[in-house]
Amino acid sequence: MTEKTWNITNSQWEQLAAAVRASRDPLEDGALALVERHAETNSDVIVFYATSLNKPAGWPYAFPENIPISRKQVASIGRAWFEGETGFVQFEVALYAAAQALAADYEGGAGDYDEVSYELALQQSVQGRPEDEHWLKAEFARLSKLVL
Repeated sequence: MTEKTWNITNSQWEQLAAAVRASRDPLEDGALALVERHAETNSDVIVFYATSLNKPAGWPYAFPENIPISRKQVASIGRAWFEGETGFVQFEVALYAAAQALAADYEGGAGDYDEVSYELALQQSVQGRPEDEHWLKAEFARLSKLVL
């Protein structure tokens, strides 16, 4: 299945960000979205969180995070941002839950890593699996359909 490339206007991006800011639960099914300001660019970034009710296929990790908009335990899956120069929405998977699980295994002696292979495994775990990227883009698509 080919995933959609998101090319939107600045006005549409602002509409999405405003809808996420205005609602405590714009996706309404366990997945959560939160707008943050990117420190370097001072632009809006939409961060997507999974819960036990809505998570990527085969999700093997805990939900170790708390966020102000929910009482549920969540796991950050990634973020989306708008590049005004190109009109494209960009996505980045960032699985901190995966990094925490790997670190716990490493510190507990469960993994057979030297320092270099541990750092490489940590970097790969944060980048996630194809299922995580698919989930992130699907949740963005769903949000867009609800708002735009």
